[in-house]
Amino acid sequence: MECRPATGRTHQIRVHLRHAGLPLVGDTSYGGRPLQLSELKGSYRFKSEQPERPLMARVALHAEQLVVRHPVSGESVTIVCPSPKDLVVAIRYLRRFATS
Repeated sequence: MECRPATGRTHQIRVHLRHAGLPLVGDTSYGGRPLQLSELKGSYRFKSEQPERPLMARVALHAEQLVVRHPVSGESVTIVCPSPKDLVVAIRYLRRFATS
């Protein structure tokens, strides 16, 4: 999902998605739950000696691109950041095992 915040207000994306009934994975402050592989993969085998860890240990929110005005020149500056590995892995598991 792509979101384009209209203001710099803290938690804007998280609050609006919760209101729409779409809380972010791992966002326990706004109704999101951790993503567990055992919930996706029917053949998941639990390890008895340790509890299952979530696929992501954080809120599943990432700013892929920021566009800002340079404070001196006024020119538009674009900053791009590829998705972090934990998010890429979580998306891969969702695409592979999640049902519609």
